[in-house]
Amino acid sequence: MDSIFIQIVAYRDLELVPTVEEAIAHATHPERLTFGICWQYGTDEEKDYISKLKGIKSCRIIVVTASQARGVGWARSLVQKLWQKEKYTLQIDAHMRFLPGWDVELIKMLKMCPSEKPLLSTYPPAYKPPRELVGDTPSRLEASKFGDPGTLTLRGIGDLSKCSTPQLGAFVAAGFIFAEGSIIEEVPYDPDIYFTGEEVLFAAKAWTRGWDIYHPNLSVCWHFYNTGKKRVVHWEDHKDWWVQNKVSESRFRQILGMETTTENFGIYGLGNIRSLTEYEALAGVSFKERWFISFI
Repeated sequence: MDSIFIQIVAYRDLELVPTVEEAIAHATHPERLTFGICWQYGTDEEKDYISKLKGIKSCRIIVVTASQARGVGWARSLVQKLWQKEKYTLQIDAHMRFLPGWDVELIKMLKMCPSEKPLLSTYPPAYKPPRELVGDTPSRLEASKFGDPGTLTLRGIGDLSKCSTPQLGAFVAAGFIFAEGSIIEEVPYDPDIYFTGEEVLFAAKAWTRGWDIYHPNLSVCWHFYNTGKKRVVHWEDHKDWWVQNKVSESRFRQILGMETTTENFGIYGLGNIRSLTEYEALAGVSFKERWFISFI
């Protein structure tokens, strides 16, 4: 059966429930969906908020206080422990809206990709709560800039809607990744990655382990980019967030060859099927020299 394990981390995010409800309502086969959720709450009211999902049998939920939360990599690593060998997995944020039939369309596009181990990813178009969809253009991802700590940020660019199939790429958006479920075992999330560099690191790790990255030619979901009515983010609650972030940025630089490695990163490091040098050639970047090529 084409079951889909949907990974969601939610930090005090009151868009979570409508995200889950819409994913179910707009799926062609809602009975094939399961959800792995890490709910991080800050108030008693937020703690009770998750009760709205407890009646849905397909939801597996980890509940922690916001004070315990240690960043996105930590939360995603907890969610991955809830996977029960579902055939596919969809990693999303807790603030999404969906195209009717999104589940069938994702599987169809994944099967179009000429690779033994494909994954689909991009920055989805935006929505404004409760459900004002802002465009539907599927885009590709490319490098945007190297920041002072050396981490690379990305941007969505172009229009792939006229393409008949998903297009080969080099980068992923952490808020939308679709692949076979085995990617959870092969490219597990590093709990010490706080936030910065998450996407580029995941792409390099996956690619060097033999996973090929494709950008969808159809938009199947929309993302709330925290404009207008704001949602709370981790670093607003945690004054010492920068301590974790410094560790995270150092891991980014070491794993990607930008500074001397001080430890063996093991399963959280690069793979050995393809090299970092080959990945840099595909992506048009040099991590050590901190330059990149814009393809559009």
